[in-house]
Amino acid sequence: MGSQQERWEAAEIPQLRIGQYIRIDHRWFDHPFVRRMFQISSERELEIIRETALTRIFVDTARSSESDSPAAQVDTPASEGAAEPAAPDSGADGPSLRAQRDGLAAAQARLRETLERAQYAFAALNYGDPNSATLLDEFVDYLVALLNNSTSPLALLASSVPGHSAQRLALLGSDAVSMAAVIGKRMRLPKEALRELTRAAAAQVLGLSRLPQHLFDEEADGVAPRSAVYRDYPLLGARILEQCGGFSVEVQRIVREHRERPDGSGFPQGLAGAAIHPHALIIGAVREFQLRSSSGRSPGAALANMNRHLRQVFGTDIIGHLAMSLLMYPVGTHVQLSDGRVARVARSDEAMRVLPVVEVFEDINTLRTREMVDLSQRRDLSIVRVLDTSRLPPKMFAHGKRFTAGGSSGTEAKA
Repeated sequence: MGSQQERWEAAEIPQLRIGQYIRIDHRWFDHPFVRRMFQISSERELEIIRETALTRIFVDTARSSESDSPAAQVDTPASEGAAEPAAPDSGADGPSLRAQRDGLAAAQARLRETLERAQYAFAALNYGDPNSATLLDEFVDYLVALLNNSTSPLALLASSVPGHSAQRLALLGSDAVSMAAVIGKRMRLPKEALRELTRAAAAQVLGLSRLPQHLFDEEADGVAPRSAVYRDYPLLGARILEQCGGFSVEVQRIVREHRERPDGSGFPQGLAGAAIHPHALIIGAVREFQLRSSSGRSPGAALANMNRHLRQVFGTDIIGHLAMSLLMYPVGTHVQLSDGRVARVARSDEAMRVLPVVEVFEDINTLRTREMVDLSQRRDLSIVRVLDTSRLPPKMFAHGKRFTAGGSSGTEAKA
């Protein structure tokens, strides 16, 4: 049999070390980590594992960098993530290309399944089906399972379906579940509160389905001040949940209040301060991100806009967790480091998405002196901003070798 399962070896908590790649065989709601498979990167993560007293933990020695892992004597491939020696590449249709095609096909299948489940659940809610709460639960559980088993950054789905269709509404709800789930996990919400948050994240789009098409796509701070009809959509969503039954008062309240703001400038009721459910602010921040990223902005630009204008509204914790949940610097991105130097991202891994390996330019005028720096090993350095490439020297974008996200050199391409 293939070695994928054989690589995983049971480990006791005292055996765990920084650098080991682990799998947690507990339900997503029963442990505090966003993903069940990741590389231990800090003593704090080890402390959390000890505090939580997780009992079913397995180590993948092939993807671990710690020599004291349970099967350190076994020979493992040198490159990260390589399970077995690859068969000789037979040409253009070799294992690498086949793996890419297989991955794309799997992603497309997940998109179709997500879309079908979301539309089915939302249709049941809109028709007042008494079983709609169960259907929404199954939809949310499906998304949580995808999130739990993934080792990749969040892939937002709504952008793949343009316009104002029911499909896009369903995928906006799907994106909201994923983002809210990660934020809630990072904030260490209790299990039941996390369940309520993810259900409310899915249901908060219901009111939008009752709006005229021209009001569906609000621009940031655009429709709300002008349209009383639009301002009532959270009430419509909460009313649908109440009529269908099976939804807790907390979930209904979060949906009803998710567009309120602590300063009283939100809607539909103009609540302020402690009168707003704190978890409604999480869903509100997610919705604001969707609005800001739907107008052609990149996720990074949308987050920067929120950080500048809405940090005081939703709070530093929520905005910070939203950014950490979504932000990953793609390979080739040019950034400025905290010491003022310019660098280009050479490798970016899921576990260290804000601390990638970068190629640092000592002198951006000559570009002769470069240094590869692993920011996860340099706590004195950090990325402070993504740079506008139009203001960098043209020679930085000459043809040259690029690095893939996995760390191997790729084909000739423009940076």
